[in-house]
Amino acid sequence: MSLLPHFHKLPNEAAIWQDVEFGSYAADLPLWEQLAREAGGTVVELGAGSGRVTLHLARAGCEVLAVERDRELAEELERRGEGLPIHVVARDFVLADPPWPQLAPEGAGLVIAPLQVFQLLDEGERSQVLAAVTEVLSSGGRFAVALVDETTLADEGVAAAPRPDMRELEGWVYYSEPLWVQVSERTLRVRRLRERVSPHGDLVRRVHDDLLHRLSPEQLAEETERAGLAPLENRRVSSGPDEADSVVVLAERR
Repeated sequence: MSLLPHFHKLPNEAAIWQDVEFGSYAADLPLWEQLAREAGGTVVELGAGSGRVTLHLARAGCEVLAVERDRELAEELERRGEGLPIHVVARDFVLADPPWPQLAPEGAGLVIAPLQVFQLLDEGERSQVLAAVTEVLSSGGRFAVALVDETTLADEGVAAAPRPDMRELEGWVYYSEPLWVQVSERTLRVRRLRERVSPHGDLVRRVHDDLLHRLSPEQLAEETERAGLAPLENRRVSSGPDEADSVVVLAERR
């Protein structure tokens, strides 16, 4: 049986899986809101996805420039953010076309990269993004990056995974079970089992991997300094017993 007659009415699949796996995560939201209020002005979110953080900040009264390279995710976020102070830009934030000053001509008071999105980038890509961040930040503006707190994972090998996530949407059931986190010398590989059940009981099951580059707060501080930013402090986000904690690294444009 074809799944398309039912599935076309829903948001795109990438947005649904983001909602299932991360939509209920709220441990970091108070910190992003606090930083946004302290900074004032425009907040730029890198890798905004389906809008978990962007929508929260906009509903709190912040003006947000949401950058998302997946065009379908960007379109979904634009739909969800209708009527809110959100400007969605569908572009790869590694690239500089159009130049950052055209996106935020008055500069940004805060640029954020939540949920380890910065660890999707290798060192060369991070260098390009940091150059762009330095360009878009106003004087005294801050860059805040969430990293996996590896002290809450196994040192090497395979770490235990948190409990499964599940969501029902218009008769469809989405189930995501984290299987393990494989810790190697340079990467963290997060493996999940994703299952989707149609209203008629058709099951689609597949394995999904997210690959993160290992990046310590100390290494990131060095990289931000090379890009012309001044390292500040680190903030810890406690996610509870079922999730790895995060360390948010802060830097400031001189």
